[in-house]
Amino acid sequence: MSMFMYGYDASTFNTVNGFASWNAFFGDGSCKNSKTNATIVCADVLGNVNTGYTVGAIFTGFFITPILSDRWGRKLPLMVGAVLIIGFTFMQAFSNDYLTHVLGRGGIGLGQGLMLPIGPVYLGELAPKEIRGTMMSFWQLFYSVGALLSYLVGLITTNQPSLGNWQWRWVILCQVLAPIIFFICIGFCPESPRWLILKGRKDEARVILHKIRADEDVEAEIEEMIEVIEREHAQNPGVFAAYKMIFTQWNIAKRLLMAMVINFGQQATGQNSLNNYSSQIYKTIFSQNNVAIINVVNAICGILFTLNSTIFVDRVGRITLFVGGAIGMAICTALAAIVYDTAADKTSYNLVPIVVRSQAVGIATQTQNIASLVLGQIFPIMFTDWSFNVFFFFTVINLLLAIVIWFYPETRGVMLEEIDDLFEKKKRSETSYSDEKKSDMKA
Repeated sequence: MSMFMYGYDASTFNTVNGFASWNAFFGDGSCKNSKTNATIVCADVLGNVNTGYTVGAIFTGFFITPILSDRWGRKLPLMVGAVLIIGFTFMQAFSNDYLTHVLGRGGIGLGQGLMLPIGPVYLGELAPKEIRGTMMSFWQLFYSVGALLSYLVGLITTNQPSLGNWQWRWVILCQVLAPIIFFICIGFCPESPRWLILKGRKDEARVILHKIRADEDVEAEIEEMIEVIEREHAQNPGVFAAYKMIFTQWNIAKRLLMAMVINFGQQATGQNSLNNYSSQIYKTIFSQNNVAIINVVNAICGILFTLNSTIFVDRVGRITLFVGGAIGMAICTALAAIVYDTAADKTSYNLVPIVVRSQAVGIATQTQNIASLVLGQIFPIMFTDWSFNVFFFFTVINLLLAIVIWFYPETRGVMLEEIDDLFEKKKRSETSYSDEKKSDMKA
């Protein structure tokens, strides 16, 4: 649901900035549509609205989420984030001036900055290693589901011009449904057993694992968790020391850098720019109704190809899908520059030890927002100057991403506690490290 909210919000901005009513309401008349002479929001101002979200997300993602999740558990940032999204969605939906609109979007970013870094940490710490990749791909899947719902609401209101400004207000207002449902449901979800062990609450962790695992697997898994977490915790006395470890221990810093490359890269594939600005891009050649239909089709393709990842991520591994996705995206962005069309898929990675996990994942995921901030600010200007040739820029980025990620280690079938062992090995092996360890114990 947290990724659903992210997908809905990202696509909401894309949807509303395509409405003539939104452009007329927030435009100052200094910029006009070259074909219709209608008032539009200028490219640099459009970038500022998008940037408001990313600034808020970066602030909480970097500085607040790691502290809350380390001290009070993985669930608290998720709950606080949902409350912030609810409140600031109302603020943005009912805004009557540009500043309030941007502040509302920035407040939604504050909530998303709390939720997005800790969401994959929470899921990864609960999931059995055999299906961790599948669960994480479902996390990405719901981005596309949220985007689809936003575009469907936008398509409905597009065909109701009598709504006036409520065309775009309804699209924004519908965003409150997801965080309300999320806030209710998260109360019934368990806390991360790994976080409980980190806090010395082993009995509670054992009870939770018995609820979410087959009983015969629990004791062996929890003993391995305790051994690794206690060994790591002995090296890390607090939150600030965790940040020190991230930047002073090369084995961890290397993994953080790898995660940052992935997060920056997935934003620089070109899909992020389409998610934010496809309404602006496509309306140069299509009617507003056709643009709304194209956005819906794009979101459906996102769901279908993320389902493809869900099916294969724990069968063929992460690296194959990463590289295949990057090459496919390179082809699509090249075609976009030629025939005005594109599609894409993306996923995420979890690489670091538990004692620095919330800090490192916070930094890595906010690299995604930094990339979004930069691209969100400059893309409207680049598109104005380069037109569809801008997508050749993304083609090059995708090809470079495919080459770099090919040299990453594969984490399929590896317990989170065994990631350290994996990164110390020189060669990749098709045998999981869990199987190796069991063989060693039997010997």
